[in-house]
Amino acid sequence: MKNKSRFLLLLAVVLTLVSQAQKKDTLCFIQVNDIYEIAPLQGGKSGGIARIASFIDECKKRYPTYTFVAGDFLSPSVMGTAVVDNERLSGKQMIDGLNEIGIDYVTFGNHEFDIGESALQKRINESKFTWFSSNVFRNDGTPFYKEEAGNKIPFPEYVSITSPKKQFTVHLIGLTLPSNTPAYSKFIAYDEAIDKWLPLLNVKDAAVMGLTHLSAKEDLEILSKHHDIHFIMGGHEHEDMYLSSARGSHVAKADANGKSIYKHLVYRDEKKNITVKSELINMDEAIPLKASTTALVKKWEDAVYNSFRKSGLEPTRDVCRLTDTLKGMEASIRYEQNNLGKIINETLMMDSQADASFINAGAIRIDDNVTGSITELDVIRIMPFGNKIVEVQMKGGLLEQMIKSNDERKGLGGYLQIGKEVGVSNGIVTVNGKSVEKDKAYKIRTIEFLVSGKELRLEMFNEKNPDILTVSQSKDNNGNALDLRLAFIQMLKKVYTNR
Repeated sequence: MKNKSRFLLLLAVVLTLVSQAQKKDTLCFIQVNDIYEIAPLQGGKSGGIARIASFIDECKKRYPTYTFVAGDFLSPSVMGTAVVDNERLSGKQMIDGLNEIGIDYVTFGNHEFDIGESALQKRINESKFTWFSSNVFRNDGTPFYKEEAGNKIPFPEYVSITSPKKQFTVHLIGLTLPSNTPAYSKFIAYDEAIDKWLPLLNVKDAAVMGLTHLSAKEDLEILSKHHDIHFIMGGHEHEDMYLSSARGSHVAKADANGKSIYKHLVYRDEKKNITVKSELINMDEAIPLKASTTALVKKWEDAVYNSFRKSGLEPTRDVCRLTDTLKGMEASIRYEQNNLGKIINETLMMDSQADASFINAGAIRIDDNVTGSITELDVIRIMPFGNKIVEVQMKGGLLEQMIKSNDERKGLGGYLQIGKEVGVSNGIVTVNGKSVEKDKAYKIRTIEFLVSGKELRLEMFNEKNPDILTVSQSKDNNGNALDLRLAFIQMLKKVYTNR
């Protein structure tokens, strides 16, 4: 009852703030971005699509409401890595969830292309919402498409929404940054995409807005350069922000994983200018969980948990109680050496005679701070891909190159969290206190994916490089390939159980 009262109070406040706007010809846009999990987080206290569904339903009772996802919803996610009915989910549960809550429009995020062309097409075909993009096409220049009843329905390059009294129209263009560009795709420059449509869309009684998955810097550059774009609903950074351009237009981004969403009311003010009134809504315990959506989430949880059990992980099993906070936010893990990276590197070095270790920050995907009691599911959330540990024998010259260039990869998945054995001072790289020798062979513990050369700006780190001498899989006491998550569980127990 207490949570319901808080929710009703929140709605009352929102309604009071927008009462004047409601009397006008008003559209309501709900913005979600960078959502990878359908279940609530932080012990059920934050996020979850059942809360988003509940809020959307309330908004729809009051004004015409349209819901948007500003990219990154198919990958990476804990559930997406599970194998159900002999097929990796690869975002299938996300599509089911977004269909359930009534999403209307989405544009690509860079991580939509993680799952491969075949899986992506399946997810598109399963969706009930509209995909659109102004700058992302198939490699032959044609639009991506949805297959329905044997027909290929091409994605529109923009969408248009008219106000209920038909006094104005909002045109939206969709833009995605080219940080993940598979061979089957073609990305055109932002300006080229904008210049193609802006003259046609920027007409009387219309506003042009963006649904983007770009960096905040790029969003602001677009607003600075293209004065006829009124507003941008964006994604990518994972942290809520409301940014102003020099001319007073704005970019809004919500927190990742539905921990918050944005509500935008679009209407004409007294001067007949099209106005956007934005409010960040925290998806916390004040927002009730919609029962039907909760049941759908439970269905997927049951299927996924059974999949994880087959790989030796019990999602509901307690691991330990942390006595500090492990920093898993992307704003930390991709920009600085921190305590979560430190303990993962200690895990890599456990029972090893290797010289040093490192792991790419992109392997750590929880994008949250971890504290209190944690379960094996939390460990899966920290590292959903379940990489195997490998030992790489490599020359010092390559090691030195990777360590010296690490700051250049800040913000990227290729930023390395580096073990304590490695140091850098005055441009000199050391291992265990000794300067690295270019032709000397060093044994480095890392993960299988990283040595594939598929990490952006670490393409040189692959088995074909002559400076990589050998790559061997690390084994557990039973001779099985050593899974980093299982080893990490043992390390957490070792470090925290006796504190």
